[in-house]
Amino acid sequence: MVAEPQDAPRHAGQVVRRVLLRRNIAIDPETAQLVAAAVQAALQTGTPSQPPRRRRVPAADCEPLF
Repeated sequence: MVAEPQDAPRHAGQVVRRVLLRRNIAIDPETAQLVAAAVQAALQTGTPSQPPRRRRVPAADCEPLF
């Protein structure tokens, strides 16, 4: 079965809705499509999923372990 390009947003909305329903969060189809569109837009812009990690600076009065 090959999905048409215009079916992609609808399918993404269904996936979002299904995932939220598994967690007992009810959401209407229109809102699910808006959430899916926002997630897809964020993924396309290359937004990092997590902020960069900070390096830990040792305390001034401690010797380094390595």
